[in-house]
Amino acid sequence: MKNIRVAALIHVNINKLTDIWNRCWRGYYYDMTFTPEHMRVWLDLSQVSLQHSMAILVEDQIVGFALLSIDGNEGWIAGTSIDPYYRRKGLFTVLMRIELDVARSLGLKRVYLEVLEQNPAHKVYQSIGFIEIRQLNIYRIQSKIDCPKVESRSLESIPLEDYFESRRATFNPAWQRREGYLQRHVNKVAVMNSTGSAGVLFAKDNPTLVLDAWSTTLVGAAEVISTIIRQSNASWSLTNQPEDKIVSFLTDRGIYPRAKQDEMCVELT
Repeated sequence: MKNIRVAALIHVNINKLTDIWNRCWRGYYYDMTFTPEHMRVWLDLSQVSLQHSMAILVEDQIVGFALLSIDGNEGWIAGTSIDPYYRRKGLFTVLMRIELDVARSLGLKRVYLEVLEQNPAHKVYQSIGFIEIRQLNIYRIQSKIDCPKVESRSLESIPLEDYFESRRATFNPAWQRREGYLQRHVNKVAVMNSTGSAGVLFAKDNPTLVLDAWSTTLVGAAEVISTIIRQSNASWSLTNQPEDKIVSFLTDRGIYPRAKQDEMCVELT
């Protein structure tokens, strides 16, 4: 394939970037369609640096991209895809290698990403040095879950500072559950149990969206799920939940994730 080059996305306007995103995600396992407003929110929440996010072009047309977010000396791939017409031509490997070179030039120590376990891109990531760290679970719950012995309990609202202080000592979140990322959500409310061993962060304007949930005990996990059900009327979602007490509690009740992702990381030298 001729006339291939890679360039930063810094000069691509939001409307064109949205069009590129939607075109490249066609045929994915889930609907990834964005509006320009969705794109603005995503770039802001993820703190994407378009100056350091790369596009791959064929005949001057963008046919793939990698969005790089930066947090201190660490990076995260906030989205990467190739136009379906140009897949299986080696372009994705070229794009990701160059994106990692950019990350190295910035002095980043490591870069993270998440990938659905059935996604063929998994092999590309492994080939360029990414290793699996842990499994992350995605839940989409549409029915009420039995919470024995805690049906009358509910977590109490607390200041965000107290919520994150308790969470820091007990929970190792994936990138989209890091404190800085969650703090950028404009409307949110935090609740926690009386022992400080379990908590939930809700999107105030969308009670079915659970931004964050954690617990160090099964009792705390039951309190968390009971509170989520009260708040959301039994229909709710939870993304990137590691294998913890909450996952154990749900599994014990026959509730399994809708999808599983592998959190991966590459150490940059």
